[in-house]
Amino acid sequence: MAGLTTNGLGSGLDVNSLVTQLVQAERAPADSRISARSTKVQSRLSAYGGLRATIAEFQDTLKKLQSETAFKSRTAQVSNDTLVKASAGTTASTGLYNLSVEALASTQKLASPAFTTATTSVGTGRLDISAGTVNFSVDIAAGSDSLTNIRDAINSATGNPGVRATIVNASTGSHLVLTAAGSGSAQGISINAVTTPPPAIFIPGVTPPGDTGDLSQLNYAPGGSSNPMQVQTPAADARILLDGFTLTSPTNTFSTAIDGVTLVVAKSSPGEKVTLNINEDRGSTRQAIDQFVAGYNKLQTQLNTLTAYNPTTQVAGQLQGDAVAQRLASVLKSEINTALAGASLDLDSLAELGISSQAKTGTLTVNATRLDAVLATRMTEVATLFSGSSGLAARFGQVLDGYASTTGVIEGRSSSLRSEAKALSAQKQALDTRMTALDARYRKQFTALDSLLSGFANTSSFLTQQLAKLS
Repeated sequence: MAGLTTNGLGSGLDVNSLVTQLVQAERAPADSRISARSTKVQSRLSAYGGLRATIAEFQDTLKKLQSETAFKSRTAQVSNDTLVKASAGTTASTGLYNLSVEALASTQKLASPAFTTATTSVGTGRLDISAGTVNFSVDIAAGSDSLTNIRDAINSATGNPGVRATIVNASTGSHLVLTAAGSGSAQGISINAVTTPPPAIFIPGVTPPGDTGDLSQLNYAPGGSSNPMQVQTPAADARILLDGFTLTSPTNTFSTAIDGVTLVVAKSSPGEKVTLNINEDRGSTRQAIDQFVAGYNKLQTQLNTLTAYNPTTQVAGQLQGDAVAQRLASVLKSEINTALAGASLDLDSLAELGISSQAKTGTLTVNATRLDAVLATRMTEVATLFSGSSGLAARFGQVLDGYASTTGVIEGRSSSLRSEAKALSAQKQALDTRMTALDARYRKQFTALDSLLSGFANTSSFLTQQLAKLS
């Protein structure tokens, strides 16, 4: 009779291969479903993240237009900026001015007569110093009355408003130099030396404790005829002629000569005429509007891509069929084409400004000629169209906040997707656990089957041998 046959060791049953194939077959449907859904969830989360980032960029352009600064910027042009530089704020009125720089401001410097060295004793007593409207005193004691000691005492004196003392070692000797706390005539310095009087009674052989020198060499009285301290640099105000009027400033900056305009004089040239022209900064406004258009187009293009479907390749965008993306695209289109209530009837929409929406793509195009002409003649009305709490910029901002804020629609949808991704991850872990248990059960069962088949094979071999002996 024919014998029972087996393949390989034992029964010849390939337990590993059988178990692996059975477990894979069991896993495949659930694993495929979880993986496909996880991929879609992650794709949508990524798409929402990119969409929020683009909305944030667009909102930055809206903030610029919502502020009136974008429409009230001014340019300040001078005919000779080596003499004077100018800048204009939003409060400046447009106009043409004539000016000349008659003098620059300077900071007073006083220098003492020459002393042999910086350690030479000057004299004891007290220096009463006036610096602008501030007065302070410096006591000079015996043994601490050198030029160096006096310099240090002035610099560290209580009440010193900023007068700085230095020593210049020139070929003629050492000089004490005082520099005023600030520029301008009002910051001028005066110095009065109060010397220590000699004792009333002279005692032979005893050095009197009186003045060891002549501290009065540091005296300076403005306008005095014989001042030991000499003026190296005078205390002077800057002076300009503006449309025939004389104006002065303690510094080289004139911030109140023209409302909203700051002038900084750099070089004096008495009588030389400089023209100053204050104009609307239409270039800045145009740039802000162009950035708005670019930001809107980037957002609209991204929405088009995310919601598209290519029938040829059968490839869909990450948010194809998504209600949130479709609603956002619809709202943007509506806002672009909605007129602004309260604005001029012939300038209450973007189309009348020269900005129109393309029917197919929804992106904006700009009629540069029309836009520049409106900006040149109707800047105030353009500002009304965009800025303020009820302008187009604010209106767009409110709409987009409803989508992109931390409590907006996109975050709500993203939160749901993150929860779903977490649930899918848990399902994947549960599937892995179940498949591990199934693998163990199958191995146990097939190992037992393998042993049984191996026994059958041994019995078959024994019977075959016995039958052979009987034949």
